[in-house]
Amino acid sequence: MASVDGIAAQASAIQQSQVQNQVDVAVAKKSLDAQKLQGDAAVQLIESAARISKSPGTGNLINTTG
Repeated sequence: MASVDGIAAQASAIQQSQVQNQVDVAVAKKSLDAQKLQGDAAVQLIESAARISKSPGTGNLINTTG
């Protein structure tokens, strides 16, 4: 009967390992998605700054007298 218990314990351990792997993959995917969103936001910010700098008359004069 001990071998049946051992097999059952191994099957349970394998199943638990598979579930943990699925959880790890899901967490990694969420982290990757969050990093992608942050990267997209950074690109939008850079593109916005580039559009502003290309606007006519922007950045040509600085009032230093107050």
